[in-house]
Amino acid sequence: MATLYARQSQLRATKFFSIQGPYASTRFFSQQQQRPRFSSRLRHALKNSKVQWYQIPVGVGIGFLGLVQFYKVSSREREKQERGEVQDGAPPKKRAKIRPDGPWQVQVMSTLPLKAISRLWGRFNELTIPYYLRVPGFKLYSWIFGVNLSEVAEPDLHTYPNLASFFYRELKPGVRPLDPNSNALLSPSDGRVLQYGQIEGGDIEQVKGMTYSIDALLGKNTPAPSVASGWSTPQEAEAEKANKVSPSEDLVKTDEEFARVNGISYTVPSLLSGAAMSQRRGSLKDEAGEHPSASAVSEVRADLALGEKPWYDLISPDNKTSLYYAVIYLAPGDYHRFHSPANWVVERRRHFAGELFSVSPYLQRTLPGLFTLNERVVLLGRWRYGFFSYVPVGATNVGSIKINFDRELRTNSLTTDTAADRAADEAASRGEPYMGFAEATYASASPVLGGHALRRGEEMGGFQLGSTIVLVFEAPTGGKTPEDKTGWRWAVEKGQTVKMGQALGYVEEE
Repeated sequence: MATLYARQSQLRATKFFSIQGPYASTRFFSQQQQRPRFSSRLRHALKNSKVQWYQIPVGVGIGFLGLVQFYKVSSREREKQERGEVQDGAPPKKRAKIRPDGPWQVQVMSTLPLKAISRLWGRFNELTIPYYLRVPGFKLYSWIFGVNLSEVAEPDLHTYPNLASFFYRELKPGVRPLDPNSNALLSPSDGRVLQYGQIEGGDIEQVKGMTYSIDALLGKNTPAPSVASGWSTPQEAEAEKANKVSPSEDLVKTDEEFARVNGISYTVPSLLSGAAMSQRRGSLKDEAGEHPSASAVSEVRADLALGEKPWYDLISPDNKTSLYYAVIYLAPGDYHRFHSPANWVVERRRHFAGELFSVSPYLQRTLPGLFTLNERVVLLGRWRYGFFSYVPVGATNVGSIKINFDRELRTNSLTTDTAADRAADEAASRGEPYMGFAEATYASASPVLGGHALRRGEEMGGFQLGSTIVLVFEAPTGGKTPEDKTGWRWAVEKGQTVKMGQALGYVEEE
């Protein structure tokens, strides 16, 4: 019995080792074996793997070509900039980048190179699209963004070589009729009315509970005392008239005819804060490009003459006018050219080389002072009821803002950014605050009007993609009671979609 028990124990032990032995041996062997290096495995894979070619989307290829082109153009501009800095001296110190307050989306956006991205997008838009892809591509874009192709002046979509030309398309004559009321202020473009109202205390409402100042939007100081003739007191006005050199007789007659039709005062009140600096008179650079036609000058002058008075009368205690504003947002599918909303005279231009945040309704609700941060072109002048300003505001992916009668204006450009940096650096070295803008005058466009005359509905320029236009203007104050129907009256509602030429409001006269 004892012998049988010993044999069974030996058999169980033998089975255990016979079963466990190979497993232990295999594990020991795997630990001893070394894995081939990555380089060896890569060479083996490249040598023995079959090479297969795959098609890539056309958009990816176009995007790659756009990146290559953008890199080449940026390199050339950087070289030109460096050569210019070598000639002018040491490169200027960069302006402090704005870090706005807001939710995390705004904080992330403020860290992105939005201006470089917008320049890249502008270059991408200028790439030529293959002929056979233009019609389906533009129709797809129109379907996504709601473009009405029946209004386009050129129905053959093959004639648009790239996205930039399609964005800047013209419309058929007559598809945007002008409101027949001569006292109406027209919508400068297609778009949506985001905000409008009366300016009280120098603040403009961006959204409910969020405002920004008119000084921040248009510029705080007035570099020249008057846009038209430089009058600052009645005595200076009389002296100016006595010493004024008369223009040619034909031009005077043309302008007088214009004055009988339109009625805008010859001077404008200094509605911007800050003292007038008369010592800088005549120092502004004249950027008048295309001169207005004689008929335009005549029509606008006549309209101005209806309200002709010196500026010091406009700010007298019995002044019956107020400042109003309207904000029009252009979506990517809207008509991107903008027009004159009234008969008026553009006397000077201010270019703020700011940031390029998106101007979408969402960001307008979350980023305070959005329009005062972004790059913009401020056109200052006058119409028959007083002060008038027209502000096209840049945005992310807006390649540029174009003003038809300004040959020197360059927006979203490395050159203008460098010039702004240099101006800010020079102002800091003098211990002066940087005004934030470069200013030019259009005085030579019309010697009599002192600016560039624009008729209501006349094309002024456009965006390379959708953005925003802010109007700030003076008009007779509306009646305080329902019975008083005189003064300024709005004809639109917030959020309403408008077309160019549609009335935003009108002046009800007695």
